[in-house]
Amino acid sequence: MTRTSARSRSTVRAIALSALVLGLAAGCGADSGSDEAPAVEGPGASEQEDAGTTADDDTASEGAASDDGAASDDGGAGSAAGAAALPEDADLAAEQLPITAEKAVEIGLGAAGGGELVQIEIDHDDDVWEWELEIVDGGRQHDLDIDATSGEVTEHDQDDDDDQDPAVDVTSPMPYAEAIEIALGKEPGRVSGWDLSSDDGRIHYTIDIDRSSGDDDVEVEVDVETGEVRVDD
Repeated sequence: MTRTSARSRSTVRAIALSALVLGLAAGCGADSGSDEAPAVEGPGASEQEDAGTTADDDTASEGAASDDGAASDDGGAGSAAGAAALPEDADLAAEQLPITAEKAVEIGLGAAGGGELVQIEIDHDDDVWEWELEIVDGGRQHDLDIDATSGEVTEHDQDDDDDQDPAVDVTSPMPYAEAIEIALGKEPGRVSGWDLSSDDGRIHYTIDIDRSSGDDDVEVEVDVETGEVRVDD
């Protein structure tokens, strides 16, 4: 009896020891799998995603900056800066000055601080095409010279105004292009200059024309209200 009992207890201990070893082995395997899983989904993956998002954002920003630059270049292309000056013998009926009459009036009113245009003239003087404007503001007369190529105000004089001349407009009731066309219909030639002013309250254009025939220059007046033409040799 004694020998059999001892043998049984030894068998039980062996079985228990084997179970313990198997349990430890299984536990280690579970722990090992548990440690590896978070490594795949850990901070490294988030950083990669963030890096990809940042790269996309940077690319979009660079694209926007490129677009803005192109817009800026396009906007600058239409400005008068760097524009070529017309030659002295240019025909103002066929060629347009970099600074148009409308733009010259805008520049002049800005320099004068407002007011009304009462006279405007364009001609070639001292090797440059130049606008000459007379603007009246609250009894103050502003005489301005504006470079017709660059738009620079080259001269600005002020004085009291006692004439009370009527205001003139290069776009209404008769645009200057229409006045030039009417004048050329009467006297063909090269338009070398023109002005818009008033005389005894009558507003008219005076178009300077070099006759095609080679004769002396001629001035053609065109009434802005009636379209009446008068030639002054």
